[in-house]
Amino acid sequence: MRNGPLFFQRCTIFFFLFLLCSCKEREERKVQRSFYYWKTAFHLSPGEHETLNRLSVHRLYVKFFDVEWNGERNAPQPAAKSIFQQKPPAGITITPVVFITQEPLQKSSPAQLDTMAANIARLLQSLATSNQLALSNEVQIDCDWTAATKENYFHFLQAIQKQPFVQNKVLSATIRLHQLKFHSQTGVPPVQKGLLMCYNMGNLRYPQTKNSIIEESEFKKYIGHIENYPLALDVALPIFDWYILFDGNNYKGLVRDFSPGRTWAKKDRIEFASDTLISGYAFRKGQWLRHERSDAETIRNCAALLGKKIKANELTVILYHLDEDNLTNYTLHELESFYNRLR
Repeated sequence: MRNGPLFFQRCTIFFFLFLLCSCKEREERKVQRSFYYWKTAFHLSPGEHETLNRLSVHRLYVKFFDVEWNGERNAPQPAAKSIFQQKPPAGITITPVVFITQEPLQKSSPAQLDTMAANIARLLQSLATSNQLALSNEVQIDCDWTAATKENYFHFLQAIQKQPFVQNKVLSATIRLHQLKFHSQTGVPPVQKGLLMCYNMGNLRYPQTKNSIIEESEFKKYIGHIENYPLALDVALPIFDWYILFDGNNYKGLVRDFSPGRTWAKKDRIEFASDTLISGYAFRKGQWLRHERSDAETIRNCAALLGKKIKANELTVILYHLDEDNLTNYTLHELESFYNRLR
């Protein structure tokens, strides 16, 4: 009986030590905070600059250019090249990102893919040098490849890693959620790491879809076996919204740079009972808009789900994307919480 209290005390101490160690292990993950910058002209507003400072963000993933198909030349070509109207702030390193459309992969021969890899590397080097950019040790390729284009895409990825500009750097590739879940069909890109895009997870063309950007129940369907994905992953989370136009049940496209005004600003669905002109857009009777948002609580919940499944000790978390309009939809505390849920 005299050993009872002592035994209980020891068990209590061990229990709290166990909890302390467990919490310590969970907090040891180092999260590098970052943003995507996806505008053609690089010029930070005062608000964007202040957000980077207050969130202690020291790296931006900047889209340098797209690669599309030139039908007249029958060859890939760069498009939408970034113009650096302003030098990035001191202390900010830049990771160049190149977005590749499907056509160059569908139509290029292996020799053309080798040439494309060499041309991309040279253009990256030229843009970095001419704008005196402080670069990170990473280059990222963004492409929504398919099972039909994976052979050409993976050939390109192997070719670009042989280029002087990319050698001795980490090459990463964006991974869509469908490419994560069905990687046995779409393949795993031959790169050092992937960037999991945790958005655009629903079919925006369906009128019944509630939110194609991010939805927790839909997200769970894709990440159930993320621990089996054979590539280290960083994470990108959405902080954007958009409007999708329908004519009856027929999808008509995205409506960009749209300001609905106070009358409709907070509505998830805007229906037009008559021909209407808003923000320079002419809508016809019978058309309607679905407004999709990246809700703060949904982002946090999805980030928390990932945080429990990803085992890496270090993780880059990128918010898409750095833009004054996007930032005004969140408090600084909310933006910080998106990063912290993956710690």
